[in-house]
Amino acid sequence: MADFKVIETQEEFDKAIKSRLAQKDRELEEKYKDYLSPEDVTALKTDFDKQLEEANKTLKEAQDKISSFDETVSSLTQRAEAAENKLLKNKVAYENKLPIELSDRLIGQTEEELKADAEKLSGIIKPQGAGAPPSYIGTQRASSGGVEAGMMQLAEAIGQQFAR
Repeated sequence: MADFKVIETQEEFDKAIKSRLAQKDRELEEKYKDYLSPEDVTALKTDFDKQLEEANKTLKEAQDKISSFDETVSSLTQRAEAAENKLLKNKVAYENKLPIELSDRLIGQTEEELKADAEKLSGIIKPQGAGAPPSYIGTQRASSGGVEAGMMQLAEAIGQQFAR
């Protein structure tokens, strides 16, 4: 124990324990090397909040688009059903030799219901002239190919409405 020297100043004390403090610092660094500092956590949280806000904004925009598409599909479906119903009524009116102007007066949703109503109506209304076919689409008369041409015009008109 002759080597023991009494430490009398702070500088001597700091010099004597410097290596021990360095060892403890290395141990703590090794122990907590995978941990984040509070500054890193704050930066990550800020970045995450920004990404979450952008994702929510994108989600809302997508939901708005879907809603708009649903409304468009619904509107187009209604228009298509109305056009199909009108075409079916025109067909039934022509088949029963009714004036095309009366096709809107036919009642029913199915072809059978429309045919039954058209038969009742044709019993009340006399045919036009002696065997002359009913008028079809405006002023055009049904003749060989005239009905087909009229149907094609009607189909094209409906197609053009849906193309808009």
